[in-house]
Amino acid sequence: MMQVRCQRCGWVFTLSRDAIGFAVAEAQASEAEYYQEPCPKCRNVIKIQVRELRKRLPADYTLPVLPPKPTPVHVSKGEESKAAASPPAAAPAPEPEPGKPPTPEAEPAAEPKAVSKPKAAAKPKAAPRRSSKK
Repeated sequence: MMQVRCQRCGWVFTLSRDAIGFAVAEAQASEAEYYQEPCPKCRNVIKIQVRELRKRLPADYTLPVLPPKPTPVHVSKGEESKAAASPPAAAPAPEPEPGKPPTPEAEPAAEPKAVSKPKAAAKPKAAPRRSSKK
């Protein structure tokens, strides 16, 4: 466990052993000297030395395996506009077997009807004010 204080707002929060292990694993993957942790209160970025994080871990602690980063896919302008214009097609509903009643999954769901709210009663108008001129 490690307590961290935000330099901007002064908020103190605690990093758990698992959070420290994840931070060290992430810093090792990117070969960084500092790990950047956002303050939970003001979202200011706090830099923590990876060396200090390693000191807080037990000697027998095994670092977690990070999931692989997704690779970006290049989409040309023509393909991008086509994908945005046409929504994905819905899968066709399976046809019921002859002699068996249709299952509720095969029947399209009825759309809920819009329910209008009753209008509020009109407020009575206030009596006109008398002028204070004499």
